[in-house]
Amino acid sequence: MAQDKGHIYMFSEIPNDEEGQKFLKQLKKYLNKSRYSIRVKGQYLIDSEKYQWQLYSRGQPINKSKCLRIYITDYLTQEKRYDIFLTNYDNENKIRKIKEIVAW
Repeated sequence: MAQDKGHIYMFSEIPNDEEGQKFLKQLKKYLNKSRYSIRVKGQYLIDSEKYQWQLYSRGQPINKSKCLRIYITDYLTQEKRYDIFLTNYDNENKIRKIKEIVAW
């Protein structure tokens, strides 16, 4: 089973035009912000910039993109993962201290 990372791209290939911008605005308006956040990234470099694709090796700006991709992050899932990490870290420290005491 794959590990749940708490974020996935939920929408892709949204046209970077007036219709796509309206969709994005509506999504932001009705999003449950206490639990979720969204990130918008560009997808598919516009034709006029294709000859300079090397400038965008880590992703192009939205204004240079044909489409948009929307990532949704679930804060609750991230908090659970962080709590598990802290618990594991705490347990490892306790075991290390016990081993040090026993080795004395």
